[in-house]
Amino acid sequence: GIDPDESFVWRLPNTDIEIARVLEGPRKGEFLFTPETVARIPEFFARVRHLPYKADAYVTEDIYDFYISTPGRVLPPKWSYWLPEWSDRLYFSQTIWQWVFSALLVALTVRLLIWTLQRIRRRTEQASDAARQWGRVIFYVIVIAALAGLLFVLDEEINLTGTVLIVTRTTLEVLGWLALALAAFFTLTGIAEHIIESPKIDHESVQASYVRAVCGLTGFVVAAAIAVFGLREVGVSLVPVLTGVGIGGLAVALAARPTIENIIGSFMIFADKPYRVGQRVKVMGQDGFVESIGLRSTKIRLMNGHLASIPNEKMATAEIENVGRRKHIRRVFDITVTYDTSPEKMHRAVEILREILSVPETADSEDGDAEPHPNEGINHPGLSPRVYFNAFNDASLNIMVMYWFHPPRRWRYFEHAHWINMQILERFNAEGIEFAFPTQTLHLAGDDKRPLTVGQRWVGEQSGLSHDAALAHAAALGARAALSGDYPVSDASRPKAESCDKPASEVADEFGDEPVEDDLLDDAGSEGVGSDR
Repeated sequence: GIDPDESFVWRLPNTDIEIARVLEGPRKGEFLFTPETVARIPEFFARVRHLPYKADAYVTEDIYDFYISTPGRVLPPKWSYWLPEWSDRLYFSQTIWQWVFSALLVALTVRLLIWTLQRIRRRTEQASDAARQWGRVIFYVIVIAALAGLLFVLDEEINLTGTVLIVTRTTLEVLGWLALALAAFFTLTGIAEHIIESPKIDHESVQASYVRAVCGLTGFVVAAAIAVFGLREVGVSLVPVLTGVGIGGLAVALAARPTIENIIGSFMIFADKPYRVGQRVKVMGQDGFVESIGLRSTKIRLMNGHLASIPNEKMATAEIENVGRRKHIRRVFDITVTYDTSPEKMHRAVEILREILSVPETADSEDGDAEPHPNEGINHPGLSPRVYFNAFNDASLNIMVMYWFHPPRRWRYFEHAHWINMQILERFNAEGIEFAFPTQTLHLAGDDKRPLTVGQRWVGEQSGLSHDAALAHAAALGARAALSGDYPVSDASRPKAESCDKPASEVADEFGDEPVEDDLLDDAGSEGVGSDR
């Protein structure tokens, strides 16, 4: 800076103009006008503007007017003489031709930037997100170069001066710093999109959202730092700005509380990973495929085609059934036959069902290219099909059928279920096994099987026996039947008891942790739109 000591200051005789020696900095040792003198230049000019030039001075008369009304160094001053005289009239210390040429130059620059922006958008319209971000970076770099070129021409060639030059320079510099801040922001977002486009990260996954958030936040901080530094360089006071930011920051923090909760919920989802993009989930009464996981919400494409958006704060605390992570599709259904089905036909019905669900034994093919049997998807070690005559219903005899379809592809599962159902229908009809449906039968006394004596008291030889004697007589009849070896047909299929050395608490359930459905539970029930999952 300039030393304020008077021994280093020299004053022009008979004036208030002072020159001081610089003691530090890049111009150390030079004599420059003091800041006070520079600040009083308009005052000094106003004092001497009306005075004539000295007779022996080698200067052109009205040198100031000549300076402010002629072009800069690149364009020769003589070219302005070709313009009409009225173009040299001054308005706000600038000539008419300067105003006209400045307006034309600004309009040309704006038109050039609009054309450049349209070209960049057209080139990146069908490109990736990263390409669009880099297109924005290129545009703002072009804006910075255009603003710098415009300022150079207005200052050095058109030769704007005074207050107009100060306002123009300040405006263009502010726009330049803002363009630089935006270029820095989009550079970091472009880096984020470039990282997301790698095959290791799903485009709509929560990891992608975090990469976008981190790079976006970093870009915002860098852009804000550039903007603050630029405003300080231009001369804008930052005290009112920072005061407004402090007061507005509290209001923004209170208003952004739900958003902050959702962001925290997204971090919990990222840490726990209860679902991923593309998986089918059932949550809060909604059933569909996860389409995207953002910082604020998770979007689910429902089975009816609608798009549901659930805040991450609720997704982080809700009970989520991830259907997309199932290892198989378990099908449990009942086959009901009429009550007049004989035990032999009932046994045959169970055999038919087991045959339909099994993989038939075929001779080995020489070429080894035989197509696999459809039932290979439901016959796995430990998960073979189950068929049992398990209940007497009100109007039917019940056969429970259960199998596990793998891999869990919905449409393939439907095709296989259709194939199984058609086989059951054909085989049962061929064997004469009738399916049951809810009925009520009214029997009238007097038919062949039920004579009119039904309901009447029969008096026989045992009628005179006491109660204890009747019980003893019934026990004797039962013992006689046991000794004769005449057992019911069902005894032939009665399972044998298996011995087990382990306690019951250590025996694993063969069905795993899944509950056995009593009703028809088709895991793909009410299926709608969606991919082959």
